[in-house]
Amino acid sequence: MNTNPRRRSQQVDYQDLAEMLPAPGHPVLAQDRHCVLREHLMEHITHETTHQQSDATTTSPSTPPVPPARRRPGRRLVLVAAPLALTAVVGLGVVAVDSAQDGKGDTGVSGVSATENRQAAQLLDRIALVAANRPAVTVRDDQYIYTKSQGSSAIWGGPTTPVRDSKGRVIGLNTYKGDVQSEQWDAADGRRDGRRHLVALTSKGELDPSRTQDIAMTGIAYLTFRQLQALPTDPDALLKKLESDSGVSESRLTETVFENVGVILDEATLLPDLSAALYRAVSKLPGVRVVENVKDGAGRTGIGLTYTSSDGSSTSASGYWVFDTKSLTYLGTTKSALLEVGVADKKGEVPGSSA
Repeated sequence: MNTNPRRRSQQVDYQDLAEMLPAPGHPVLAQDRHCVLREHLMEHITHETTHQQSDATTTSPSTPPVPPARRRPGRRLVLVAAPLALTAVVGLGVVAVDSAQDGKGDTGVSGVSATENRQAAQLLDRIALVAANRPAVTVRDDQYIYTKSQGSSAIWGGPTTPVRDSKGRVIGLNTYKGDVQSEQWDAADGRRDGRRHLVALTSKGELDPSRTQDIAMTGIAYLTFRQLQALPTDPDALLKKLESDSGVSESRLTETVFENVGVILDEATLLPDLSAALYRAVSKLPGVRVVENVKDGAGRTGIGLTYTSSDGSSTSASGYWVFDTKSLTYLGTTKSALLEVGVADKKGEVPGSSA
């Protein structure tokens, strides 16, 4: 409270006032800084205007149950938006650009600087263009989505072989520890059981036919292919859809959306419009950053994307997303490489050939 107000007739002593104020900081923004801010604002204005499964394995009564087969790493796919969160992202982005130009970078609540977020958004936009140019695939309800992948046995839970005692009785299971190749068939409409075929890989990367396992995939772990087709292909609408049924706190919303998108990227490859929309939707999330020179589950080197929490740690359960450095095609993750995806008429059949 001012106990000695100045009378209106009293002349202002500007020199005294100036001495009471702190020393002035930097002058107004330079022209190039104004351009950066203007470009950033215009980008946002343009954008605004334009099973969990049963996992059953068939075994004999004397064989102990095989550890549950798991689909892609991640949690139940949860499918609007959090307008406040998105608005905050836009606001933080505009403010952070200014400090990022000084080399400091405002990490804000996402743990990622505005510069890093902008780099990720630009990369995702280029990836979306590549994804949109893939040929569309027609799939019948009676067909299966075939995915061929490679990664650690810790991801796939096998192959396993029974351990027997001297009398031939099964007394346990031995799980192969090393890289494996997985071939999986999922019913397009989700109304029939799928199948997973695991084969161990030797240290030289060759298939080991002595260590294989077939697992019946019952139930629906995530979205079926038909459900993927029903998702909106407008990035904003898609992001709202992915956020709306997350069932998690706001602090974990972005992480959950990022992980759930990673779960469906393999099959979404067959849907160019959806695949492009997924990447553009992710480009709107805070906390996404680019990681150079990462390897997928098959050892292929590419450029990576990951979500980083506010404490600076990567929290994506499925690992970094990996893309070919030149073509920008999706290679899989650092834990599971996508080798092939297609459509088969029946389980056990490889697209383009008879099994």
